[in-house]
Amino acid sequence: MPEISAKQVQALRAKTDLAMMDCKAALVEANGDETKAMEILRKKFADKMSSRADKEAANGRIGVHACGTCVALAEMRCETDFVAGNESFRELADSIAKTAGSTGTTDVEALKNAKMASGRTVNETLVDAFGKLKENMNIQRVARHDGPGAAYVHHNGKVGAVIACDKDPGEAGRQICMHIASSVVLMGLVREDVKPDEVAAAREKAREEAKGKPEPIIEKIVSGKMDKWFGERVLLEQPFVMDDKKTVGQFAKENGFTVKAYLKYEVGGLS
Repeated sequence: MPEISAKQVQALRAKTDLAMMDCKAALVEANGDETKAMEILRKKFADKMSSRADKEAANGRIGVHACGTCVALAEMRCETDFVAGNESFRELADSIAKTAGSTGTTDVEALKNAKMASGRTVNETLVDAFGKLKENMNIQRVARHDGPGAAYVHHNGKVGAVIACDKDPGEAGRQICMHIASSVVLMGLVREDVKPDEVAAAREKAREEAKGKPEPIIEKIVSGKMDKWFGERVLLEQPFVMDDKKTVGQFAKENGFTVKAYLKYEVGGLS
């Protein structure tokens, strides 16, 4: 058995955050080679990770990324709310969102093979995180848009939003992301994004409510009701949550940018 010093064990533990005994055993097996020891630990905890695959990853948090060229969201799942609130898990979620943004990869399985800023693959990083946090975890979904933007995650980590703009939106962009995160109903950025069948149903309902009045009056009533309907559902027409005397679109324009796209994720949500 090679002589493994306490300093070697401590150095490996500092890099992996795993138990001292696990680190020492891996170094012994690797004949003191730290790189090989780290691979041994990844393999070991990958096996353990697989053995916990039946544990439901029902909790989680939203990772976000925004920079001068892209924005991205990642929904990360784990087993317990305790881990979902862990700082390491938050950093993991954000780093995976950043990787999706920088690589342009939004297919989850393909993303696992992508290289992160650390030089390791996403999958290797997930295995390392399992070794530290001891819970089954997975990437539920990711999405991205090109363009400078802003991001926001609600304090509980369960809801996150990003916007992509024509120019750097600064703090005003983050405030719009907060608006998006708090919005109960969002059907699109502009009216044209709303599904035609939903628009038709709303218009038919408005006409039914105005029935019995002269046709020109009905058209005015329907137009007014539809303006209100869209104003409740279309992002750029919604009253801005921090100043409801202006719309989100007006607030963005006042701050010198235009919102081109948005994304919102909620843990356990479908879209």
